Amino acid sequence: MAYTIEDTPGTIRRIEKDLTLIEDSVRQADPALRSLVLTGGFARGEGAVLDGAPQNDYDLVAIRSPGRTRTSYDTLRKGLEKELGLHLDLAPVLHWRLPWVSSSIFWYETALRGRVLWGDDLLDRIPVRDPTRLDKTEGLRLLTNRAAGLLLVARSDDAHARRIQAAKGLLAALDAHLFAKGVFPPSQTERYHAFLDMLERCDAPASLIARHDAITWAYRFKTDPGGTPSADAHQVWREAAAAILEAVPVGLKHAGMGSLDDLARQDNTIDRLYFALNSGRVPHVRRAIVHPTGRVRTATLRILHSARDGTIRNKEARRYLAGLVHDVDDPLVTLEALREATLQ
Repeated sequence: MAYTIEDTPGTIRRIEKDLTLIEDSVRQADPALRSLVLTGGFARGEGAVLDGAPQNDYDLVAIRSPGRTRTSYDTLRKGLEKELGLHLDLAPVLHWRLPWVSSSIFWYETALRGRVLWGDDLLDRIPVRDPTRLDKTEGLRLLTNRAAGLLLVARSDDAHARRIQAAKGLLAALDAHLFAKGVFPPSQTERYHAFLDMLERCDAPASLIARHDAITWAYRFKTDPGGTPSADAHQVWREAAAAILEAVPVGLKHAGMGSLDDLARQDNTIDRLYFALNSGRVPHVRRAIVHPTGRVRTATLRILHSARDGTIRNKEARRYLAGLVHDVDDPLVTLEALREATLQ
């Protein structure tokens, strides 16, 4: 099965060598492991490789029984990242939770496009298989996360990092529109082709038609960065910011919300408990925050709006964060800390 759009023997050898190392390490560290599942771009056959090296994260789910590990998953992940030279998302999940996982894009894509690397195939226990039954706020969550990605590279001199986040942002805007229309197959390639079909039928939203070239660049860059013509990193960053901000009202409407103020009131008991346990790592944090997850998402989008030309305006950013922290030294550092302390 393919890992990328253009697999080569060398690409396959490199990826499978990495995956074998991960598999062996997880099996050694966790006697209670039931199944190791590859998800994300490489599972969907659309992972990115540049100069023979993987560019995307490796995303894996370790489905396990209750029991102690020999090495914590956090320690294991950090060690593997150092050895691979690549970011690794490695999420342990108890097997009994699978029928009750959240109705999220992540679990939808994992259920339908995940690949079992080792152990029992338990993916049929995941009930999230119909895109019309996903949580209505998933489009907004996706937009918020990509908005944060843009902001966190806004000051970077790394043009490649800017292009990566711009491509992700443009595709998130596309996904939010498709999600709202109920057209949401479980891979980026399928969604891009759904967009092309909409263009052919003259059924695409005007904002997507206007960004046809940018979206096409984003898809090609994300799946084949080495074979995609270079783009001005600052220009595509601004294009992605505009696309995300234009898609926010679509996401709000689909979620039954009238404004960002409604989004700021969105979270639940688990969100608040997570924040209570993790907020101590945020400098100058206000402890008694109602709806921390929703408020961080709203602040993220408002900061992006103020910085849509690519310039972070510290005064405005501090104003949007003021209800979350007593004092803000660097708005982007504070935003990143707040995101880590909330379920985003």
